[in-house]
Amino acid sequence: MDIAAFFAAEVKPALGCTEPGAVALAAATAARHLPAPPERIHLRLSANIYKNGQSVGIPGAQGLRGNMLASALGALAGDADMGLQALAAVTADDVAAARALTERGAVTQEIVQDVPTVYAEAELYRPGHLVVAVVAGRHDRVAEVRHNGQVVYRAEDALGGDSLPPYMADLQRAAFDDLWNWAEGIDADLARDLLRGAEMNLAVAEQGLTSPWGLAVGHTLGMALRGGDCRNASSSDARAPGSCAHDACGPDISARVKATTAAAADVRMAGANQPVMSSAGSGNHGLTAIIPPALAARAWGRSDAELARALALSHLVTGAVKARTGRLTPLCGCAVAAGAGAAAALVRLADGTPAQAEQAVALVFSSVMGMICDGAKGGCALKVGTAAAEAWSAAQLALHGPGMNGAEGIVSPDFRASLRSLGEVSSLGFAAVDVAIIRLLERGVQ
Repeated sequence: MDIAAFFAAEVKPALGCTEPGAVALAAATAARHLPAPPERIHLRLSANIYKNGQSVGIPGAQGLRGNMLASALGALAGDADMGLQALAAVTADDVAAARALTERGAVTQEIVQDVPTVYAEAELYRPGHLVVAVVAGRHDRVAEVRHNGQVVYRAEDALGGDSLPPYMADLQRAAFDDLWNWAEGIDADLARDLLRGAEMNLAVAEQGLTSPWGLAVGHTLGMALRGGDCRNASSSDARAPGSCAHDACGPDISARVKATTAAAADVRMAGANQPVMSSAGSGNHGLTAIIPPALAARAWGRSDAELARALALSHLVTGAVKARTGRLTPLCGCAVAAGAGAAAALVRLADGTPAQAEQAVALVFSSVMGMICDGAKGGCALKVGTAAAEAWSAAQLALHGPGMNGAEGIVSPDFRASLRSLGEVSSLGFAAVDVAIIRLLERGVQ
């Protein structure tokens, strides 16, 4: 397992929702080959890119939403060198120009079939020039660029369709003990990067706790917790895992985990111009995988090294689940993938065993496997908060409960067995659900 390759590709900063981010990247890449701004833009998107970009806020766009606006901003003002942060430098004037382009009908989109689940093709036109840029396989992977029909760039890697890079194939085969041991062996540089990601995501969460972004899920839930603050607990104040010296961090830490993680999603889904550390190609996955163990580490007085190893395990579990289910799925990956990762990390921080962490993952699957993904939007904060709270509950049950002795429905205490079930449910059982969701989004819910 190439740990460095995994973390370099799967855990990185992302600005805004990664689906419209991929669209903006495709448009910004194509625009490099035009002598002046495009007159028309046409998008060809996979169903999942369409779904997740339909209703979510675009960073810096003053509350405006959607893939078409993201493509216009990418084409007019995006920086392709910034990858999933291509819209980091957009201005109010850029937003006005992009809005004018979309409002006059110059930006169109369609869903295309028989493409990878991550697929965004941006076609930019102006007289004498037709440029097409394709992002495929991963949200930040530019696969091809064509100018007037001639290929001017093609990715050198062999990743095509929904095939897996080598590190993800290794994760797909890994037993849970492998993930645990890989997390144990991270080096100091990677540990620093993981801790930086925790600081980044907690800073975004703080915005959502102090101000009512989006649906204000975290802000509203957090109002009941204002009387105490785990962040001020020192190592000497900390009690046994599961409590701390502050009342808000004892029996209420589950509520704090839920409110804080939801608050970060509120900010991100509303289109804040601030990056978060992603996991498995998703910012919301990153929030769910990182914030619960980061809060627990503060409450329990854990060292930076202990937190870094827990975060590494969280990302590895998240990646292993996504290796089985696919990059974008009808199931909410924040719940089944990142929620499972957070649960495993919490057990590790509580000095639990690999077997207990594996139990916690199974308990998360049992609880939230049926949560659907109906696209990125403000309501994702509710799902992210639920996933974080269930991760906390699963960790406590794994640490202190009798545990699962055998299969419960289609979930097994054996990690690989459960992943086989989860992959089949996602790809086969829920396939019709995705079709229905796309149809409803296209016609508009009445």
